[in-house]
Amino acid sequence: MTEVEFLEEYDLKLDEQQVALLTLQQHPMLVKGKSGSGKTFLFLSRIAYLLKSEMAQKEEMLNIVYDKRMAKEMTKQYRFYFGDDGEIPSFVDIYSFAYALIRRHCEATGRLLPKAYRDMSSVIRRLCKDMFAITLTKEQCSEVMGKISECRNLMMPEKQIAEIMIADRKNLDFLALYKEYAKFKDKKDIYDYDDILAVATEILVKDTVLLEDVKKHCHFVHVDDAQELSFLAHMLLKMVSSSTHELFLCADMDVSIAQHRAAYPQALDAFTQTYTNGEILTRNGNYRNNATITDACNRFYYKDKEGLQSISQETCELKFKGFADLSKLYAYALKKVEDEEETAFLYHDFAMAVPLIELFKEKGISFSYQGNMKHFLQDKFVRDMWNFIELLIDPRDMRAFYEVYEAMGLDISKRVLLEVSERLKADEAVDVYQALMESSYKQAGKKKLASLMERIRMAENKSTLDMVIFIKEKMGYNETLRKEGIAMNAPVILAFEILAQRYEDPDEFLYHLGALKDYQADPISRITICSLADAKGYEYDRVCILDCIRGILPQKEDSQKERMLFYHGMTRAKHELEFLASKRCTTHRLEISPYLYELHEKMEEEKRNETATVATPTAKKLRPTSLKRGMMIRHVQLGEGKIMKIADGMMHVKFTDGLKQMNMKLCIANKLIELC
Repeated sequence: MTEVEFLEEYDLKLDEQQVALLTLQQHPMLVKGKSGSGKTFLFLSRIAYLLKSEMAQKEEMLNIVYDKRMAKEMTKQYRFYFGDDGEIPSFVDIYSFAYALIRRHCEATGRLLPKAYRDMSSVIRRLCKDMFAITLTKEQCSEVMGKISECRNLMMPEKQIAEIMIADRKNLDFLALYKEYAKFKDKKDIYDYDDILAVATEILVKDTVLLEDVKKHCHFVHVDDAQELSFLAHMLLKMVSSSTHELFLCADMDVSIAQHRAAYPQALDAFTQTYTNGEILTRNGNYRNNATITDACNRFYYKDKEGLQSISQETCELKFKGFADLSKLYAYALKKVEDEEETAFLYHDFAMAVPLIELFKEKGISFSYQGNMKHFLQDKFVRDMWNFIELLIDPRDMRAFYEVYEAMGLDISKRVLLEVSERLKADEAVDVYQALMESSYKQAGKKKLASLMERIRMAENKSTLDMVIFIKEKMGYNETLRKEGIAMNAPVILAFEILAQRYEDPDEFLYHLGALKDYQADPISRITICSLADAKGYEYDRVCILDCIRGILPQKEDSQKERMLFYHGMTRAKHELEFLASKRCTTHRLEISPYLYELHEKMEEEKRNETATVATPTAKKLRPTSLKRGMMIRHVQLGEGKIMKIADGMMHVKFTDGLKQMNMKLCIANKLIELC
């Protein structure tokens, strides 16, 4: 089959450059191209042509893609474009390929194959807790794991590892943690994903028989998203493809999403030195995004540099949707899917997608989603709040009390806990608080509990959201959050409170929250909910980016990684692109992402006007001298309240939760209050 016959048979419209790359090259080839330049379709088309023209057999091919999910997607796309005639090639990610090598070596040597785990975050958290008495936040855990991956993949010496520091965790000895983590894996005889690459490389260095056999079955090596490979992955690739000239790599050197997996795109800078007679070819043009979206991507990411070159003349309106309350954002998203448009809701933090998933589930909307609901439901804040609410619903729930008594600031011995448990079994009229007061618990603890008991019983009849606020403010949980370095408006807290606001009855709330655990979304749907990173390799008619809120997207404003991720999400949209943000969530004041100000000139002007306003009339309204008895104010956590008395720089404000005494200057300086 000639190139022309191939194009006609499958009704393909390839440009001259793509057609030239379909056939054998007789030398290693790296195809560079920006987003939307057609690299992936070229990757698929070349594989198909070599098979259809019988220049290659599928058993001779090694086709590497980004991850397992993309391997399935590539198989699906291949079937769609080139038919199911029994010649469907295999697509694998580099980790699956490496693990298969380890399996073959274990079978040959009689060794038991160690299990491999993708997510070892729970182990890292536990080690940090045991070794340093540190509770890592989700962001800190991600940073630690990224550093471990970097050390392993770059084969760092111990001296260099010892110099690594984790932000805001100066008492964390990274080298000690790194060694203890390695000991844990050795003891359990398990691998993480970085071990897979390291061990596979070591095996091929020592087992020359296996290496030569692998080379025979890797005569045609194709790699999509080669910029996402780590240094070890590039070493492995070099070893298995050293005997063939048919090495074909596609890469976007401007975007590397897998930095958490120690992606090392710098290796491609030395491509012609690494591979004899290697050639680099650049593809231009953006065939995916319309002209408006392309222009927005260039303004945001490339700025004054040469960016994407749109092929399409189509234009659209970039939509910036800001909502007074986060709950309205999700209501808008629900309305958005009423038409038949293919739509993707992309998020940076999975917690921000949970209220949307729950809403679509309850409304019977067909959708697919990528994300780990188990991680959300097992988050410490979610588990603690769940147990607190169960305890408020049923003050005899000893299990719930056992889970949260430390978060309540109570220091109770095992002996006292057993006393309380026995007392509850003996008398059904007694609750945990009464049982604790009657136990041998120390007097100081009883005094603290006594001050809480009346308010706790009053909270039993509150709505779910009011319960959550009560738990944080009256039962001492805010102090727990502060100690653990968790922001009061962390995504998991915002998401939890949106769900609490949605279901006022606590029992109903817990039922719907629990129903998320086993919920199975549709595998294929015109509506997709996934992370900015997981959208890699996909494109959608319409994209809505969900969590355009300062502190969430981006988490850190100087983060090039997050800027890259946001740009990557923008490039997934073919025809429509929307950005969704909110200024408030229940009692939390939120700010619009600075990224949106960069994208929208009008919003930038509004931001400047708001800054100017704060410097003149608004500041005057919020001077302590302008606050008067009888005025209504709004507190960021307590909501609306009435000033009842002002004296000696302090104001007494009546909120729904009761009378509060506040320092006026501190409230104004920290932007905790505003006039209603």
